Amino acid sequence: MSADDHPGFRLADRGRIDRRRRLGFSFDGVRYQGFAGDTLASALLAHGVHLVGRSFKYHRPRGILTAGVEEPNALVQVGRGARTEPNARATVLELVDGLEASSQNRWPSLQVDLGAISGLAAPLVSAGFYYKTFMWPRAFWKRVYEGAIRRTAGLGRAPRAPDPDRYEHRHAHCDVLVAGGGPAGLMAALAAASAGARVVLAEQDIALGGRLLDEPSDHPTSIWLDEVQGRLRGLPELRVLTRTQVTGYYDHNYLTLLERVADHPGAAAPTPLPRQRLWKVRAKQVVLATGALERPLVFPANDRPGVMLAGAIRTYVERHAVLPGRRAVIFTNNDSAYATGLTLAGAGAEVRMVDLRKTVDGPLPGRARAAGVRIHAHAALTATEGHQRVATVEIRELAEDGAGRLLDRAPVDLVGVSGGWVPTLHLHSQARGRLRYDDDRGIFLPAAAEQANRSAGACNGAFGLRACLEEGREAGRAAAEDAGFTGELPALPDFPAAGEEAPLRPLFVVPGALRRRAKAFVDFQNDVTAADLAQALAEGYRSIEHVKRYTTTGMGTDQGKTS
Repeated sequence: MSADDHPGFRLADRGRIDRRRRLGFSFDGVRYQGFAGDTLASALLAHGVHLVGRSFKYHRPRGILTAGVEEPNALVQVGRGARTEPNARATVLELVDGLEASSQNRWPSLQVDLGAISGLAAPLVSAGFYYKTFMWPRAFWKRVYEGAIRRTAGLGRAPRAPDPDRYEHRHAHCDVLVAGGGPAGLMAALAAASAGARVVLAEQDIALGGRLLDEPSDHPTSIWLDEVQGRLRGLPELRVLTRTQVTGYYDHNYLTLLERVADHPGAAAPTPLPRQRLWKVRAKQVVLATGALERPLVFPANDRPGVMLAGAIRTYVERHAVLPGRRAVIFTNNDSAYATGLTLAGAGAEVRMVDLRKTVDGPLPGRARAAGVRIHAHAALTATEGHQRVATVEIRELAEDGAGRLLDRAPVDLVGVSGGWVPTLHLHSQARGRLRYDDDRGIFLPAAAEQANRSAGACNGAFGLRACLEEGREAGRAAAEDAGFTGELPALPDFPAAGEEAPLRPLFVVPGALRRRAKAFVDFQNDVTAADLAQALAEGYRSIEHVKRYTTTGMGTDQGKTS
């Protein structure tokens, strides 16, 4: 089967994939083809495959939600024998020739999973049911409960044979470590290295650029991205590590980085190369440019395959040349999702926007209207229908009780959701940095740092491109200066003004979604609903750590990134 067999899903005139290099792979025993530059997720979407897994508790159908490391649904088993690996995220699993992947947590098949019967018992297994159930009768713990729990625990299969691959670690020192290779990180690295500082730039993706990779290849930002990478390659004191994630931030600016050198599960690594390399880096100064994650919106039946983050949809269209759907509804409380609406419309999809805000104006909504995109203001999605993929959505006027006037029941094959962007603060917090809450935007921001670091760009709450570049350059200059280096600042690129975005509406749960029968999901992997959280609060839990344990929200492999 060829990717070209699906011209409606694989776009001919977009993307950063290499169409000269075809790659064969399999999913659940079915053979497919993709291209170099694809991930497993993008290659499956190119073939119209949306159903990729089942949720943990209710075994509900799950589809690809994101395009990054925050993915809670598209977890697959890859490889075989000693090299098999469970819970690999299809959204960041680089496609290689011969890759073998299979779905998890289902029997006998992904399409027909008998475990879905557990959904009928949903009223009996709400938040904290295990604390209430497994306490009695006492003798049942060893005889019944423990064995049953052990059999159902986990999602994939661990390898039984010894690991045949080789791993290594390496120590390094630098003046400035930059975590993140998006716009802010690129400018920080350029400013610090231009001043003569020894710089390590670590980026978890296979390429530098961050959100700039979601722009067309002829866009001014893409042209600048190529230029700045050329300048970085000419700086002798700069080490660029792609496929490298900063995994820990410890005392005295000691950080660990995991580099995926030849980490393509299911394919044998070349003998001279280690599969992974652990870097142990001591840095005089650190610039955190870790970006932001898009937040989902919570509404009834928001978990069906075909429901995706709006930003992820744009990534698949512009970076991977994949059209995830032809009839799309984008549900949002902010302006950034309109860029996805415009991208879909430009790729030939039928698009309408559903916005929680009463008034919708500004440059991006204006461009969307001019492109023929229909906008429902002060409205919400209140239901979806469909079996193994979303088929229809219910659009209603926004009301306090969630039961406003029905506006439309629209046939769709794709739903994009956007609740705004949340700064990625993990490393700042690991370094014992403090946080502050922004009530207007409903996000936490980095406050005082306890170690020699500074945050820049989207992880610092600067979501505009110009602000990211300015903050990155200033952070790189300041870090180099504190490390003992001074130099001329690199010039900022002169991009056309994008226009100011209107404020988002800090409403993330559709009114009415707290009713138990609605099943509005907060944690897609562990099947935690908004009603479960409300129940935990009603039962007296106040500390968020206790609410997390009681409901299991955020305890899956995404560790709360989407939940």
